[in-house]
Amino acid sequence: MGKVQDHKRSAKGKRQVDPTRQKSAAIDRFEVEGEVAQCLPNTMFYVSITQSQYPQMIGRTLLGTLVGKMRLFRIRVLPGDLVKGYVSKYDLKKMKITFRSTQKDTQSI
Repeated sequence: MGKVQDHKRSAKGKRQVDPTRQKSAAIDRFEVEGEVAQCLPNTMFYVSITQSQYPQMIGRTLLGTLVGKMRLFRIRVLPGDLVKGYVSKYDLKKMKITFRSTQKDTQSI
């Protein structure tokens, strides 16, 4: 190949971003687990937090919404279900629900 094609190819390689190296979005949020306390319209729920990385979050009630595949496939969430999700460090009163489980934790009994 000529010099121009090599130059364009190397410039294109510099512009492409490796998605495995971008982890900045995960730094801005932290995982929580909780139990659905109340169902609200528009796939919104009140979730009482039972497990978190930060002890200040345990016992709080957050406003949770379904996201991702749960919203796409219309996964039903009922009061009493255990859910996992994440909270942004910029808004500590809202959470995004990413996983639902109806099974209670058998280790704590």
